[in-house]
Amino acid sequence: MKLLWVILTCLLTARGLCADEPPGSSATRVNSIQDTLIQIEHDWGNALRKADVAAWSRCLDDDWVLTTSDGMLVTKPMALADLKEGALRIESFRLDDVKVRVYGDTAVVSGLITEKSKFRDKDTSGVRRFTDVFVKRDGRWQAVASHESDVSASK
Repeated sequence: MKLLWVILTCLLTARGLCADEPPGSSATRVNSIQDTLIQIEHDWGNALRKADVAAWSRCLDDDWVLTTSDGMLVTKPMALADLKEGALRIESFRLDDVKVRVYGDTAVVSGLITEKSKFRDKDTSGVRRFTDVFVKRDGRWQAVASHESDVSASK
């Protein structure tokens, strides 16, 4: 019975004597991951603004897919081709309300992006909520899925 109590205590305790990491280091590691992922989000936006295909490609896993506000699915090759040919142009962007939740080697980043942009000469500027799912593979964080939703002007 005593062994069962020790096992249950270890399972229910994220830190302490039964944790793999010393107390405090888990929070430091999560904060470091959060900072890294927020920086990747900024790098992502800057790469789009500069039309830097190589830099943006590094942010995305080969399996990455974006679901747009209108329900379209955009794969990494499609998105990179649009950026390369100049179909997508980002003049400015701003990130707000960015939240990062870390689940081991997976993380979810959500926030608000305000951008001035064009896609194939159509004004696509606006405010959107986004969710990006990142996975850490071979020591690098890359987005594997993204979703965006337009925020109405009345909000």
